Amino acid sequence: TEDPLYEKLVKAYDELSPSADTKVFVAGILLKKGKTGEAESYFNQAYELETDSFKKAKLAYRIGSILKKKGRLGQARVYFRNALKLNPSNGRPHLAIADMYNDSAKNCGDTNFNKRAVYWLAAAEARRAARVDPTLSKAAAQSAANYEAKAPTKAEIFSAGVAGQSIKIACWIGGSVTVPNI
Repeated sequence: TEDPLYEKLVKAYDELSPSADTKVFVAGILLKKGKTGEAESYFNQAYELETDSFKKAKLAYRIGSILKKKGRLGQARVYFRNALKLNPSNGRPHLAIADMYNDSAKNCGDTNFNKRAVYWLAAAEARRAARVDPTLSKAAAQSAANYEAKAPTKAEIFSAGVAGQSIKIACWIGGSVTVPNI
């Protein structure tokens, strides 16, 4: 499988008999060889060809994970949301989105308060994971508690005078969060 000829043979087989499974197989080989851009193309083709919604949800999650690693967070979120549409009882995409919000908090906002408000979004997303997937409730609760601890405190909310107001979150997140009432 390490021989360059193997990659050519697998690609040739895929050209003769293209299917979602062959595209995923080729993508897996390309990933192992560090060709993530080319692998992503095969994953996208597989996603378009797949007809089974459960398999398509798993594939969307996998593509989202690859995009997340590459730092293409907005595109990753689209695939994670697609995975949720196809399999609403899987909480893993919610946790992945929450993790991306957590990682982006320092870059999304004009003030320190607004940057830390992103953690409320992350916590809400983690709680969604627990609601849809009880097997993840412990991990989701721990994540949500971690994010809440990083969010602005009641004293900071009081000092800012924004309790109950909506704060727009810029950058790739492009949403808003309502500041808790104190």
